Amino acid sequence: MVKLAIYFFLFFGFVFLLLFPPLGLLLLVIGFFIVLIAILNRKADILDNWSILIKDAKGQRDAVISTTRGLITSSNAPSIEMRDEKVGSGLTTITFGETRDFLIVSDRRSLKLSNFKTFVNANDYGNHLFVSWYLTYKPDFWQALLMLLPGVRKVLSLDELDLFNKQDLTAYSTNVHHCLLAAVDKLMLNLNQDPSKIDRKSRGFLGIS
Repeated sequence: MVKLAIYFFLFFGFVFLLLFPPLGLLLLVIGFFIVLIAILNRKADILDNWSILIKDAKGQRDAVISTTRGLITSSNAPSIEMRDEKVGSGLTTITFGETRDFLIVSDRRSLKLSNFKTFVNANDYGNHLFVSWYLTYKPDFWQALLMLLPGVRKVLSLDELDLFNKQDLTAYSTNVHHCLLAAVDKLMLNLNQDPSKIDRKSRGFLGIS
């Protein structure tokens, strides 16, 4: 429906730009405004994820996130960028609704890999701590704009990655997963809990453990 609205306003905008310029200009402005909103509100696709509820761990969010960050840094993984951001429910930093604090980890070795980001989160749930990560795919502004064109297939998606890109993506995601697991293990041991019973396998196309 959004694409149809965009095509309608842009097509008739250009037509009326020749026949009746004021109306044509108005239609074009509305069309470009819809394009901008569609791109900014595009939700990230969740490709893989993992989570755990740690009992009686309320208030330990900072410990888990800081330990995970430190382990990722000490792993010396190439071209890794980390930042703390307030993120909306669509896993986007541009939002007007409720937000939660996430550690966002991305691999900047190539343009293709930079579209894949891992969102790491820990937040209190009653007396417990819910810890999770999500591997997401979201095209940049110009790629998302290109995808709105009729007949253009999804570009730079998972299917478009070559073997080496897929290897690097798996290595990067696995490293983040292992670092978060190590942070969870450490917290559980401090709470006298047994981390050996954790289901360590992620749920998604990677299925890493």
